[in-house]
Order: sequence, then structure tokens, then C-alpha cells
Amino acid sequence: MSGSLDAALVAGAAAALLGTSSVAQRRGMATTDDGVRGGLLAGLVRSSWWWVGTAASVGGLALQFLALTLGSLIVVQTVLVGGIVATTLAEWFLLGRTPSGIRWAGMILTTTGLITVLLALSPTAGTATRLPSGTALLLLAGTTLVLSAAAARRARRPGTTGIALSVGTGLGYGVTAIALKTVGAELASGWAAPLTHPALWIAVVVGPLSVLLSQHAFRRARAVAAAVSVIVVIDPVVGLAAGVAWFGEHVVVSTDAVVTAMAAAVTVVVGIVTSHSPTPIPDPSPSPSATTAVGDRTLVGSRSSA
Repeated sequence: MSGSLDAALVAGAAAALLGTSSVAQRRGMATTDDGVRGGLLAGLVRSSWWWVGTAASVGGLALQFLALTLGSLIVVQTVLVGGIVATTLAEWFLLGRTPSGIRWAGMILTTTGLITVLLALSPTAGTATRLPSGTALLLLAGTTLVLSAAAARRARRPGTTGIALSVGTGLGYGVTAIALKTVGAELASGWAAPLTHPALWIAVVVGPLSVLLSQHAFRRARAVAAAVSVIVVIDPVVGLAAGVAWFGEHVVVSTDAVVTAMAAAVTVVVGIVTSHSPTPIPDPSPSPSATTAVGDRTLVGSRSSA
């Protein structure tokens, strides 16, 4: 129990950092000139806010790795759902976007529904009798990269909201968590053990690429919190499947548990749809009370002018 509590507390801190980092990076995008030579990435590396967000993201990932070594993969990925709340609050303070009632409802439905799913299934930690094979991880990582590439290509179409990009990011984060959990388990055999397994290299490749994909997802999304909702739903589901299949974790599969979990899953879907509801565009005329200078850009009302 102590190990699970420690893992949950560390994962909670990770969720706060990761959720805040998303918005800090989005604020960095508000100061990025779309016409800068080298494109989006070149503009981002010139933004101090983007670096603040990146530092928070690295810190959050480090805490996530620590939490994964302390407890259950399913518990850790579930607690990371708290990133929705952190993102919503950070979006409010850093981007000046006061959440509407319907967006708050969407966040609450998504969070409550997903937590209910996992409470109904009651995941418990077990002994990792067998870790995922290198071949299995390579296939999983390859599939994720292909789907992410397809999502990135689809996002080039005008009018897309970033949902496909968020799905790709969630899959990437889930695969990264599996790889990190595997690395943590292998460390028990010595510091050199992870070097002989693809898990470490998959985490090194898929993790950063997923972060980069998330940047485009946040840019396309109507609100950062909406994109994060999709990501944090998919991420724990991947973790739940991997925890049961590879890391000896257990879930309740009684009729009541399954029915409750399915009903809660519907709530999650409703929450995601609600959080993606359009927000009315405010009057673009700036006023002293409705504008906040950000570098050479301006955030007006609840929407960025970037």
C-alpha cells in the first residue's frame, strides 16, 4: 500500500508539471512568427516560454519514470489524468482563457468517467513475471509511429481540430510509459541491463516525437485542455492493457464491474465531445482590460492572436 501511495503522490506531481508545461509551450507559440525561417520548430526554440514548458515537461517525465519504478503502471497513468485540471488552470492564468461552464463540465465528465472506469476495474499491482519482448515493443512502437505520421498528414487539411494528433500523442505517451516501466524493471538486474533491450531506445525515440506531435495538437485544438483530455484518456487505457498483459497487474472482471466501467466510458466520450465544443470568438478589438501583451503578440479575450 505504501508503494502505491508513494507512486500516486509522485505521479500527481508529474501530472501538475506536465499539464502546466503544455500551456507554457502554447504561450510560447503565441510569440512565434509563422513566417520565421525554419518553420514552427525554429520559432519555438527562440521562445523563452517554450523552454519553460519544455523544462517542466522534462521534469514531469522524470517524475513519471520515478513513479513507474515505485508502483503500478495502471495507477500511475490514472493519476496522470490530473493533468487535465492542471492544464485548465494554467490555461486560465497563462493564456487568459477563463473556462466556460460547458468546458468545466467537459473536463469534470472526462476525469470522473475515466477514474470511475479504473475504480470499477480495481487494478492492483502484481509481480512482473515477464516483461514485453523486444519484438513486441518494436511492433507497438512502429505501429504508433505510423499512426502518428498519418495523423500529422491529416492535420494539414484546413479546419482540423487536432483530435487525430491528440490520439497519436496519447498512443505515443502510452508506449513511452510501457518502455519506461520496462527499463525500470530491468534496472533491477544492473545498470547495463537496459542497454541490451529496445525499451530504452524506444523511449528515447517515441517520447520526444510524441512531445513534438503534441505541440501541433495543442496548436490545432480549440483549447489546450480539450487536446489534453483526449491524450490522458488514451494514455491510461494503453497502460491498463500493458499492465495486465505484461506486468502482472490485475483488474476485476465481474459483471457489475464491467457494466460500471462501460457506463463510465460513455461518460468519458461525452466529456471529450463537450470539452471540444466551439467557443464564441470574442470581439477582436483590444481593450486595456481584455489584452495581455506577450512579446510582440497579444492575447485577446480567451483566444490567442497567434
